[in-house]
Amino acid sequence: MFDSNGQLITKIMHQVTPYHTPQLGWAEQDANYCWQQVCLVLQKLWTQSNITPKQIVGISLTTQRNCIIHLDKTLNPLRPIIMWPDSRRATNLPKFSPWWRIAFGVIGMTKRIAYFQSESECNWVVEHQPEIAQQAHKIGFLSAWLNYKLSGVLADSVAAQVGYLPFDYKTRQWGNKLAWQWEAINVCREQMIDVIEPGECIAKVSHQAQAETGLLASTPIISAGADKACETLTSGTASPNVASISLGTAATVSITQQTYREAFRYLPAYPSLVENSFINEIILQRGFWLLSHFIEQYGHQDIEEASKLGIKPEELICQRISDITPGCNGLIVQPFWSPGVIYPGPEARGSIIGFTPDHTRYDLYRSLIEGILLALKQGLERLEKISPKKIDLIRVSGGGSQSDVVMQMASDIFNLPCERVQTHETSGLGAAIACAKGVGFYDSISDGAKAMVKHGKRFEPSANAAIYQDIYTKKSSKIYNYLKPFYKKY
Repeated sequence: MFDSNGQLITKIMHQVTPYHTPQLGWAEQDANYCWQQVCLVLQKLWTQSNITPKQIVGISLTTQRNCIIHLDKTLNPLRPIIMWPDSRRATNLPKFSPWWRIAFGVIGMTKRIAYFQSESECNWVVEHQPEIAQQAHKIGFLSAWLNYKLSGVLADSVAAQVGYLPFDYKTRQWGNKLAWQWEAINVCREQMIDVIEPGECIAKVSHQAQAETGLLASTPIISAGADKACETLTSGTASPNVASISLGTAATVSITQQTYREAFRYLPAYPSLVENSFINEIILQRGFWLLSHFIEQYGHQDIEEASKLGIKPEELICQRISDITPGCNGLIVQPFWSPGVIYPGPEARGSIIGFTPDHTRYDLYRSLIEGILLALKQGLERLEKISPKKIDLIRVSGGGSQSDVVMQMASDIFNLPCERVQTHETSGLGAAIACAKGVGFYDSISDGAKAMVKHGKRFEPSANAAIYQDIYTKKSSKIYNYLKPFYKKY
């Protein structure tokens, strides 16, 4: 809960099971389970704080991106939600019209478009669960389903449409009937869910939702956006000289612009919460997940010690790596554990280079963090080419930003000042800013961001910055191109 000045009034958390893995590489969750968790956390709000439903003047929703749901004619789920970490692939891909095949061949995009098609959860469902695909009356994202459960109205935010559906990011609406995406993905226009601009009212809380959540019926539900869009609003406050870095499970670097421009050709700029603005984002699908993964696999001793100290393993690790020399004595990580469509390409793989017998697991931990930040630095260089202003400040959010050690490493690697914002709940604050506009506190979302976002501790580049610039220029920025032929071979 935030007030109209951006102050976090109270926070209630509820531990959930993010997804199940019925088969290797799958990530699924029951839609009704997701709704039940929303109800439970709201019920905790009334019992574990002094907040009353009458104090809530509006609500906004933000969720993880690209969590696909199929609904029948009664708007009930036909199958579990396919959550964003899911890595299954379609193999029986839709066929393109001859003119599209020729066009993709001419511009050298045939293989990348095929990879895009294989990534589409909808194509996988058509291939492996055709009866589900045939019954699917509506297809959308988790956020739309939760909006429906709150209000009885099936609608979603423009800024939540990030995933493998035929959305036209430039026009901020579903693609026109001739768009190539309709041939690439096995869905039709009638199956798509209505979208509403951020800061506009989607609907009001229904009487059914009041009974299940305790929210008052008729409380307005304001369109916000997906987690990264909300996070970027909070971190960047739509300032053209500021880049937003998210050090969460996925790691991103992004800027916000009022004109639609692509950092890489065919890598879309996503709709921002800010009116008529776009987010240019470069993402590492496996960001600080990498650190957690390696701790889980190789850091059992660290997990036990952290438990005894009553802290998270990542917090213990950040304490232990603070004295390791920048560059980890030649150990370098390329953190492309998950490939991409455009950057990194579909051929990308992760790599760890430079091991010697002298390296410890703490060198590896630090090199993982350095690798993530160095990859984001390369992404920022690309974004600077299309930025209308020179980037002179970075604001950092996500779990990694809670560590002073990581924040100083970021400032040194980017060779720029790095700031936190006033709360770790950056996605929540971004949604609250959209809500504040929607209920009339501010005339625009950008006005709300300027008023509600305060900046926290600032980190300036240290003497280590020069070391990292040398590592970046001579080594890390070149690794992907060196290894790309090997990746393509295998």
